[in-house]
Amino acid sequence: MEITAANLSIFFTGANLVFQRAFVGAKPTWDKIAMTTKSSTAVEAYPWMKQTPQIREWIGERNLQALETTSFTVLNRDWESTIQIDRKALEDDTYGLYEPMLALLGRSVAFHPDVMIYGMLKSAVANIDSPSSSSTFFNINFPAPVCYDGVTLLSANGHPVGPQGNTTLVANCNNGGSGPFWFLIDASRPVRPVMFQIRKPFEAVHMSMPTDEYVFNNRQYRFGVDGRDAAAPGFWQFIYASNQDLNNPSNYEAARSAMRAIKGDDGLPMFVWDDSAEERYLVVPTTLEGPARRLLHNEFGPGGGDFDASTPSTNIWKNDAKLIVTPLLN
Repeated sequence: MEITAANLSIFFTGANLVFQRAFVGAKPTWDKIAMTTKSSTAVEAYPWMKQTPQIREWIGERNLQALETTSFTVLNRDWESTIQIDRKALEDDTYGLYEPMLALLGRSVAFHPDVMIYGMLKSAVANIDSPSSSSTFFNINFPAPVCYDGVTLLSANGHPVGPQGNTTLVANCNNGGSGPFWFLIDASRPVRPVMFQIRKPFEAVHMSMPTDEYVFNNRQYRFGVDGRDAAAPGFWQFIYASNQDLNNPSNYEAARSAMRAIKGDDGLPMFVWDDSAEERYLVVPTTLEGPARRLLHNEFGPGGGDFDASTPSTNIWKNDAKLIVTPLLN
């Protein structure tokens, strides 16, 4: 290919199409369980209201509910990925070799929120009740996710619930088992247990002008993407984690029962896990796909509390939730 401005424009337009095609074709799952928020500053503040306003009988004057707010901030992080394209590859018409790399880059951008959300969940189970800790997954450092109440997203010790001075601690995880962690997530509300904050959506850019210093000195063009975003905890009341054996349906029942028992600071039930099963999720690593599918899809369940039992009975948990299986939790 002759290196001209017109030919370079055609090449990079094609490169962008390959990138976009791969991006659109990817099927991430983060948006099923996380809420999306838009950010306009480097650090976004969220004055989370600690209790939902409740309806009361109107006797006398209105009762002005002073909603307690807590300063909760999320720092945006910068991300990028760049491919170098040798000018000789274009001159020798071997630029097709770069198409797989461009497609992989498109998929990487599409699955970036998955990496952030599930990486945060891995950090949550690795740092239960250790708010100052952090863990590294996928070469990314994930601080322990800490909620507006100062407690880690997943807590075995418990989150404080109730009016100030008269709180009780409510746990939203069971870490007494020895298996992989699995999660129940109620995503039926406007607020969810995890959120993906977007400051600047990823965009593709390229450096291709002959007068660009890098192109001039190295005979290489660049195609890259960059964005700014962050993953953060939302409302802990809508998630429960357990590492108890998922082959035993009673462990699933115990987890969902714990979620349904959660109340607000005013003592009223929060009706967790009460809405449509279409927005309730059992989220598992690939190592638990078999037990999870048997639990949610089989017509018949175990007779004696274990899926290996020989005497079947009706599976009462069939279709109780949607299943998400992701290798990012392995």
